[in-house]
Amino acid sequence: MRLVVTIYKNEEIEYLHDYIDYAMIMVPHLSINYSNIDVDKAILSLSKYNKGIILNINRIMHEKDLSILDKFFDNYMKYGNILFLISDLGALKIAKDKKIENRIIYNPETMITNYLDLSIYDKENLNAIGLSEEITLDDVIKCMNYSSNIYYQIFGRRLMFYSRRKLISLYEEKNNDKYPHEAFLRESTRTDLFPIYENDECTTIYRGYNINYLKELELLSNIKYGYIETLNLNKEESLIILKAFNESLKDYSNIDKNLNIINSLNLSIEDGFKYKDSVYQKEELKNV
Repeated sequence: MRLVVTIYKNEEIEYLHDYIDYAMIMVPHLSINYSNIDVDKAILSLSKYNKGIILNINRIMHEKDLSILDKFFDNYMKYGNILFLISDLGALKIAKDKKIENRIIYNPETMITNYLDLSIYDKENLNAIGLSEEITLDDVIKCMNYSSNIYYQIFGRRLMFYSRRKLISLYEEKNNDKYPHEAFLRESTRTDLFPIYENDECTTIYRGYNINYLKELELLSNIKYGYIETLNLNKEESLIILKAFNESLKDYSNIDKNLNIINSLNLSIEDGFKYKDSVYQKEELKNV
């Protein structure tokens, strides 16, 4: 397993690079959640440290975006050490036309839920394929037994909702008021806080807790990329978590010790769908 971590700001590279194999650069206006990062400067810094680079361009594309994406690929495919993470089938078509599908991590979020789904995309000569984050550990292992060509999130907050609509702005317009565009939502009947972000391109909402697959690291060791999301983590927390995963991958006997270290951070951590599958309740039919 190669450790991948999100990079939202250039300064994060300087204190995270020792503990990662790949940095995921959230490209402004082409990824769904981004900050003000200088992509070219980040590439130079990561190349200096001999780190792998993944450019995250996972926004769903409209037809008007395709020419922008075409030029983006042309600008960065010349760098042999750069991979591209995408979620859009149109983006995949452009990559295949340019014959760079072997540099594509295709992560359609919730779409690939079993090894049969995986088998379809595994024939496309992609660099890796992202599994749904709403399937059980057993299903992940079944997929891994079919192909290790997998990208999977092993720590952090998981994306729960994504829309090209600017939902906070619409709420401001409706109420004739102003609200922060980086905030937390809380349902009236629950205590969980859900991070919500609106930028120039879209609105995203993340789960109210982090997932942690450190305990299962040895079971998942054969997947290609283990992704750590640093959203809502400060510098100290990010460093502690990356050190824990890095050290545990080198020696699985350190897992229990490092699990205790992560637990001491008192982050909100839950199993999510790790052991319990999604259950969809049908609405009760009523006689008219």
